[in-house]
Amino acid sequence: MKSLLSLLLFFCLNVASASNIAIIDTGFDLDHDFLKPKILKHESDEEIFSDWNFHDNQHLKEPVIKDQSLLQEIFLYRNLRAKKHKDGLSVAELEWFQRRDNDKKFIEQVKKFKKHSHGTFVAGIALREGENIKIFPLRGIQIAQPVNMPKSKGLTNKNSEERFKDNVTSSQDRVIRKFSKICLYLSLNDINIVNASYGISFKSITTKFREKYKEFTGLEIEEQRLKLVVDEYFQNILKHSTEIIQKYPRILFVFSAGNSGQDNDLSPHYPSKIKLPNTLSVAAMNGDYLASFSNFGKTHVDIGAPGVAILSFVPKVYSHDGQNLFSPSSGTSMAAPYISNTAAQIFNINPLLSPYEIKQIILETGDAKEHLKINLVSGATVNNQTAIKAALLTKNMTIAASIELARSGLIPMEDSISFGHPIAIEAELLKNKVLDSIPKDISPQEIEEIQITSEESSLPLEIETNKPDNLIPLPSVAPSVQKLDVDPTPANQNQEQFPLPSEAQKSSSSQASPQLPQNLPLVPVPSSP
Repeated sequence: MKSLLSLLLFFCLNVASASNIAIIDTGFDLDHDFLKPKILKHESDEEIFSDWNFHDNQHLKEPVIKDQSLLQEIFLYRNLRAKKHKDGLSVAELEWFQRRDNDKKFIEQVKKFKKHSHGTFVAGIALREGENIKIFPLRGIQIAQPVNMPKSKGLTNKNSEERFKDNVTSSQDRVIRKFSKICLYLSLNDINIVNASYGISFKSITTKFREKYKEFTGLEIEEQRLKLVVDEYFQNILKHSTEIIQKYPRILFVFSAGNSGQDNDLSPHYPSKIKLPNTLSVAAMNGDYLASFSNFGKTHVDIGAPGVAILSFVPKVYSHDGQNLFSPSSGTSMAAPYISNTAAQIFNINPLLSPYEIKQIILETGDAKEHLKINLVSGATVNNQTAIKAALLTKNMTIAASIELARSGLIPMEDSISFGHPIAIEAELLKNKVLDSIPKDISPQEIEEIQITSEESSLPLEIETNKPDNLIPLPSVAPSVQKLDVDPTPANQNQEQFPLPSEAQKSSSSQASPQLPQNLPLVPVPSSP
């Protein structure tokens, strides 16, 4: 009997598994050449929740930026922003960049593009390496009334104070009910990992309620009262969402920590402040250091991952000649899917590991940094290779022993252990060109977050960027116009780069996936006025 159980265990551990990563986001290109074959879809999706048209790609059939000249300027702006963060700009580049950065109408178009592309950026990073990984897109924003909210009775008979209170209550109920419905939906679709690169920040909700109070009453709300309202709001959504997640202990939830440069222990951020055995909160790293825009928290932010100047996919609708495009980005929105990808690889190696054990492996195999001990639970940045090594060892050893041996460096690792992705020649050539310099500081104001409001029908998304272990260098000088011949990888806002190996960080176990892009869209830098 014992030998039969051993054979069964051996079979379970060695059968080809597939991890499914749910990506709660918007701007997700379901028809993208790279993403489409990796999308998990069930025939009954629309039957289960017909009001959530998860697999309808209509929102990306038309670009929000239709002017090709403007689109090229947006790409250039993003590229120069990434280069600025890496090693600075030339005088001509800086002058052009500053002019565009001070142009409010142009920046609004940049933000519109980012919001329309965010889910595609995130998906590319979640699939950065490893095989047998599927993604399950859920449009977490801009879905008309996904929850049947009861209409307020007698609203017209209420005074301004009562209407303000109703607005606050409606906002928090919307967030809670939406999150509850998402989790139920995921539990019915064999999801192992949830990537949530979005958030509600203390700053954004404070601003929102301040404006709402003035809208309803015509008066300024007292700051002390406002703080009490905001604190109660976060207490409610965090408490109820924690109870929701506790119902799904077999799913690992990966949250981006936020881009306000704040301490999440002191200033709440939703949902990343939810702390459970099956949740991971991820900060953005700038090389070996915490990115200047990234939130942190000794108690509530678990680990750091690449989050500055990350290249990623751009929806194909923006390609005028059908070529794949990608663009750079920075933020914790990019760091979270890096961790989700690592978790997926670990699950594929040993599907008997629980979410807590996967979390333990990721946290305890990270590269500890003295300066991170005061900012992160693990005091470390993720080490993909060591985490995968430990996962392999768990087939024959305890979790603790596997982690200890993996960290010892005594066990040699071959790149092929990351499920079939040998080091691509192109990736190796790119790695040799990676810049050694540490990116310059990025202020929180430079990183946009998609927030949820009572008027919005979905969860808030924070646009952020991450700097993967793999990082493609930007051109030292802005080149002349060339064909947009690039491959896909996710980005989400400012100029930053995509997940290809960086010499400034430890390269991931399988380095860059062969499908990742190799060139940025190029446009000329306009001359000074």
